[in-house]
Amino acid sequence: MRELDSGNFADSRNMTFGEYLKYWLEECCKPNQTPNTYESYERNVLKHIIPYLGNIKLENLKPLQLQQFYSKCLKEGRLNGKGGLSNKTVLYLHRIIHSALEQAVKWQMINKNVSYFVDPPKPKKHKVETLDIEQVLQLLEAAKESQIYIPVLLAVSTGMRRGEVLGLMWKDIDLEDESVKVRSLVPTKEGLQFVLPKSETSCRTISLPPSVITALKTNKKKQSKMQLRLGEGYQDNDLVCCNPDGKPFNPGTFSHQFKNLLEENNLPLIRFHDLRHSHASLLVKQGVQPKIISERLGHSTIGITMDIYSHVLQETDKQTAVQFDEVLNPKTKVR
Repeated sequence: MRELDSGNFADSRNMTFGEYLKYWLEECCKPNQTPNTYESYERNVLKHIIPYLGNIKLENLKPLQLQQFYSKCLKEGRLNGKGGLSNKTVLYLHRIIHSALEQAVKWQMINKNVSYFVDPPKPKKHKVETLDIEQVLQLLEAAKESQIYIPVLLAVSTGMRRGEVLGLMWKDIDLEDESVKVRSLVPTKEGLQFVLPKSETSCRTISLPPSVITALKTNKKKQSKMQLRLGEGYQDNDLVCCNPDGKPFNPGTFSHQFKNLLEENNLPLIRFHDLRHSHASLLVKQGVQPKIISERLGHSTIGITMDIYSHVLQETDKQTAVQFDEVLNPKTKVR
């Protein structure tokens, strides 16, 4: 009776899938997910899943209905009516549905998760774009006099994501130990928010090169001088990477600045996220163990690292074979 009065009563026998998804978002996702992840789930549930599957009763949902939903999304799923969604997006919808139904099983609202009996589309493998060492050095030199030098330097040197770089605070950096603890800046409906990574592997400490420590110390002095100059006009958020007045970088505006920097210096038009891939690729070519690379990037498993950078590992493997042949045949120099 109390649950009925408060509106929290969940009767699975009469509940539609749409009603359940809204209940799941509120009771399960909102307390446990980061704000941007929750908003992404909510947006996709309300715009894509509920309009097609929402009226079906939760306990009557069948695998065939899910399969038909995925097929429709691939053909004509775009909200503007101009074509279908990508395999990656439909797979994301499948994962939301799977997670929601898995929770319904745990809550004993249904007996089985029907998403196990559906074949979701396989995402097309994204070709990783990277800069080679000469291009990285060119980029760093070009960025030196710009506002985004420190973010670019950190991304290249640590493999941190955009949100992790822009959310970095001075209290997260140990200048003596030459290391950094990762947090993140994420855009939400309520504005920019600073959050800790949601997974244990993403909550990581990364060692910093001595040259980066030197650059950070210099940047800290510049910020202190700017704070003295602006006085009350300076917004002190303890941020390592910020606008001259201390305010956080807007992620979208920052990405636009990065693109302009690439264009002005005739560099490949990669995403800022591809500096993360560039960092990892350079480590692979230097012979760093994949396990260490995986830990620096915050991947949940080493398999993810191996899969993303398999092409670089293959190149390194060929070089290793040549070097090993020289060990076996020291008198013969192999080209």
